[in-house]
Amino acid sequence: MVTILCELELLTVARLQWKSVDIYVLAAAILAMISQGSVFVIWPAMSSQLEVQLLAIPLLLISFRWWENFANTHESIAYIIRTIRFTRSRYHTYLYVAPLKILVFGLMGFLLHGQKFVDYFKLFVKAWQTHIIRVTHADGLQDTVNLAGTIAINGSSFIKATTSKQFSLQSNTNAVIYALLLQVSAAYLCHIFGKFACKIKIQSFSYALPLCLATPVTVCLATWLAQMRAADLCSLHGLMPDYLTLQPLGRNLQQLGEKSLEYALWLWPLWWLAQLWTCLHLWRARNDKNAPTEKLYVCPWYCGLLVDQCSMMNRRILDWTDEYLTIKSDLTVPGDAKAGLAADSNSSRDIQEKDKIPQLIVCATMWHETEEEMMEFLKSIVRLDEDQCARRMAKTHLNGGKADDEYYELETNIFFDDAFVLDQRHCQNKRNPPLNEYVKTLIRTIDKAAFEIYGVNIKIKPPLKIETPYGGRLVWTLPGRTKMVAHLKNKDKIRHKKRWSQVMYMYYLLGFRIMETELLSAQRKAVIAENTFLLALDGDIDFQPRAVQLLIDRMKAIDELGAACGRIHPVGRGPMVWYQKFEYAIGHWLQKATEHVIGCVLCSPGCFSLFRASALMENSVMKRYTLVSSEAMKMVQYDQGEDRWLCTLLLKQGSRVEYCAASDAFTHSPEYFNEFYNQRRRWVPSTIANIFDILADASTVVKKNNSISTLYIMYQGMLMIGTVLGPGTIFLMMVGALVAVFSIDIWTAFLWNFCPILVFILSCVYLKQKFQLLIAFVISAIYCLVMMAVLIGIIVQMIEDGPLAPASLFFLLVAVQITISGLMHPQEFWALICGVIYYITIPSMYMLLMIFSVFNMNDVTWGTREAPVLRDDGEETANDPDNYLPGWLNDMLLIDSELGEITLVEQRFWKDLIKQYLKPLELTKEQKQTMADDLKELRNMIAFAFVMVNAIFVLIVFLLQLKKDYLHLKWPIDPTDYVSFDRDNLQVGIYRHYKELDPIGLCFVIFFGLILIIQFIAMFFHRFATMSQLLATIELDWFRSNGQLSDEDALLELNGSAVHIARRLQRPKRLFDDDDDADAHHYDELEVDQDNHRESMVRRQTIFKLHETRNKQQNDYSDLVRNFERRFFSEDELNMKNLPLSRKSIKLFQERRSEAKINAAGTPTNPPKAGVRPPMVPFHAKKVSFSNMQIYDNESQY
Repeated sequence: MVTILCELELLTVARLQWKSVDIYVLAAAILAMISQGSVFVIWPAMSSQLEVQLLAIPLLLISFRWWENFANTHESIAYIIRTIRFTRSRYHTYLYVAPLKILVFGLMGFLLHGQKFVDYFKLFVKAWQTHIIRVTHADGLQDTVNLAGTIAINGSSFIKATTSKQFSLQSNTNAVIYALLLQVSAAYLCHIFGKFACKIKIQSFSYALPLCLATPVTVCLATWLAQMRAADLCSLHGLMPDYLTLQPLGRNLQQLGEKSLEYALWLWPLWWLAQLWTCLHLWRARNDKNAPTEKLYVCPWYCGLLVDQCSMMNRRILDWTDEYLTIKSDLTVPGDAKAGLAADSNSSRDIQEKDKIPQLIVCATMWHETEEEMMEFLKSIVRLDEDQCARRMAKTHLNGGKADDEYYELETNIFFDDAFVLDQRHCQNKRNPPLNEYVKTLIRTIDKAAFEIYGVNIKIKPPLKIETPYGGRLVWTLPGRTKMVAHLKNKDKIRHKKRWSQVMYMYYLLGFRIMETELLSAQRKAVIAENTFLLALDGDIDFQPRAVQLLIDRMKAIDELGAACGRIHPVGRGPMVWYQKFEYAIGHWLQKATEHVIGCVLCSPGCFSLFRASALMENSVMKRYTLVSSEAMKMVQYDQGEDRWLCTLLLKQGSRVEYCAASDAFTHSPEYFNEFYNQRRRWVPSTIANIFDILADASTVVKKNNSISTLYIMYQGMLMIGTVLGPGTIFLMMVGALVAVFSIDIWTAFLWNFCPILVFILSCVYLKQKFQLLIAFVISAIYCLVMMAVLIGIIVQMIEDGPLAPASLFFLLVAVQITISGLMHPQEFWALICGVIYYITIPSMYMLLMIFSVFNMNDVTWGTREAPVLRDDGEETANDPDNYLPGWLNDMLLIDSELGEITLVEQRFWKDLIKQYLKPLELTKEQKQTMADDLKELRNMIAFAFVMVNAIFVLIVFLLQLKKDYLHLKWPIDPTDYVSFDRDNLQVGIYRHYKELDPIGLCFVIFFGLILIIQFIAMFFHRFATMSQLLATIELDWFRSNGQLSDEDALLELNGSAVHIARRLQRPKRLFDDDDDADAHHYDELEVDQDNHRESMVRRQTIFKLHETRNKQQNDYSDLVRNFERRFFSEDELNMKNLPLSRKSIKLFQERRSEAKINAAGTPTNPPKAGVRPPMVPFHAKKVSFSNMQIYDNESQY
């Protein structure tokens, strides 16, 4: 059946006329409309059946589903459509409409079929039973297949032939089910893989072509199979039941042609061509990479009956990203649709293309990082600077001012807490305090980081030093000419700690720079905020530019995405790091992937996450994030886990948080037992508090956030129950393990576990933390030995009871699940080796650590990096001038730095912001004591509830375990059969013994088994999504040779390689490198040749070249822009041998280079002297109005 698109064609013609005046296009559209409309006349005229005559009405109604796609320029309809999109009501509408459509479809089938309505219910059960079918065979052609009579058309049999044989067949009750499953599966796979092809941008070859050919190929195949069955009854035997077949039009080609003319089937190719013309937009994809379903399809659901035609017409003609942004910028809904559309069009005209360019602002927080940790962070920033510079050079000089799809602007901000030495013994002038050693380490490490990346000494210009109301500021210009600003916080002037640094950069970078700029309209501010992204980092993070680009791609694809995090890999040495490697792996493979698939990620870690500015700027996020924790519970939730609380606010506001597994980052993790326990002591209470906050307000969260459902809330509730009852569960597991392994009674095993736990709980109540940690370490070591014995015992028990015993089967299933998860992540597979450490430390990490965290939740210190500020060695004497350190403006490391200043407008901003939100907290002794008492009271209440809940759980399960002889389930798998012989009575007895599933095993199987199944299935869906994201970034061109390359293809190839060319042209020249082959290596690759002979030759020439270049003046390659321009505008020929370009593309590159030289020659410039960096680009002060600064005014927010 061909779907009627007459009305759609009329609108398509209007759309084409509006866009173009091509007469041929208009004529083709009219012919397509006539061809499609002919179906309303021809088929009803040729048939006397009522069903065929009424066919036009349902086809017209069905076509309404896709009118939106073809009527997108009609003003009234467009406004209605955009309103629906903004309210997000379509999913809910289709959720209720789908069952109604099924009901209407079934009722119409009942009415038109002719069978009595009651018979459908009376004969329902009988229809699914096996019954006899009478088959009549005549002249080698199977005429009829009869269930209740002869198949008739117009009251008579279709083919009248002489009966030669009559026999019976038995029906297959599963034939209908198989056909239904085949149809449903094929339609679903077609939809899924079609969407997959659109996401990774292979739509032309893998979506448009198969869908266009699906209908003719299916018709031809069906005709061929029907004719084959007509010629030979046994041809399809085994493929389908013998009593089912397609009705052939004739027994030979002559009859087939006659019937085709009789039924006017010659019109079908015209209808098909008209449909191809209607869906011509399939061949011109305009969507973003990995675009969501809403951007790809008009309707979120597909038609399983005609999936090919539905997919073709459901595919969007225009991308509505810009339209969506316009709606978000103008929340007023005018009464007149035309007026509203005109207002939106005026707003969209005000938006400029540069407003849509992603603005990446790196926001890193530092405190007491070591030089090694700072080195990793700075190397990542230098890589990012190099990548952005290459894209900027490609845009400016190679692509004619057009940016590539992954272009972004970059700025780096470092917010340094407690950056000054404020001790009166070392600080002589409070207005000019000395820098602490951590800031000095940062200053000294920048040049080292650049050397590590480029392999050559880079002379980064000394930073510009600026006094600010919050302390000071250092501004570096990196080799790629991007800015890196270090904000030095004086804790006597501004509030310190990480959360307040985040508040500081949110209000400064978003509130001051975007919202308070007078030259921007409200619409432009909205678009800029949508395309401004904050990359939150820790001071020890290590990442590649590719990881950031993948996060930006997710942001550009999904407009509702407020935050996205990457895959965090812990680095370090020792057993604690090995444990964290496996813990992080399992947490990302299963837990975070499951949250991403079935809902939202609850925590985007602050060490490496990307946030959308517009999501953070909501009052319910940005304003609430500034609240001071005046209650004990608020302090635990707000200040102990600021990253998780920020994500909680985003989720409550309605934004989505995702996990991108392809974006890798590496962070330093605790290497020692005490440091690890102190870190988790801070994380565990804040995690539980934030999740409880979401669960307590579940109805509001589900209503506001489209990605969170009630089922997802139930899933999180199950995890929360497992977390709270985790210590009790592990305690019972250890009791059962000791009984099974050491063959002791259950009471002895209970006491062996209860005594150390009781000792540790008492130590947490009465002893200091250092003694608590010592006791925890000793008990953990003992439990590690016990767990090794348990592992051996499980293996022995598996050998004795077999692998299908309850405990053995559960253990094997968990091991297989984790192994398969590792195989699905091949680059991280080696993390499974660390699973042994994870296994033996389960009692410590899930029982002792939980107890330690709960009983120490009144301790709100940071827990890590608590080292004191480093000071110079020497005798300290009060009021001794020799002990005073130089002020930061006079520090020797900054002696060559220029002194700058901020504008009066910015000074006023900082003073107002500090007064409003960031004024240092000065608590009296009474207030501090009150807060400490409140924290202790909260600790006591939570600890008591925690102990009681676990004690009750353990008591109930333990008592059930004591009665396991009466309270158990028979394990139906792998029973054991026994044969006995009674010699006295000469009787043989045979009985079967079933293994028993005790209460403890039952709890594990039901609760944790369900969670593992959910996570395991969700992991596969997330891996498929990750594969889609990676494939979307790969461009393959295997079937095109240089001779087949057109001018347009050469242009595309050059533009695609422009960034790679620019990166090689701007690379600093290493010692002994020639300009011709200086581009042969990537910036982060060392000069290492795999050929040993060549290495030896290079070493032999080193002394000679050192002597030759001793008196030779060396150029300064510290400026990547100058490096590029020096090579690009030189008269020397560039070495293009290693570039993956065709000859035509290289020729086009040379032409662009010649044009650029001519243009550069016509523009007089005064290049700086060799060895001297060009002057730093000054900051341009923005015109800002503070008369109504709504962004940080308490009264204006609430």
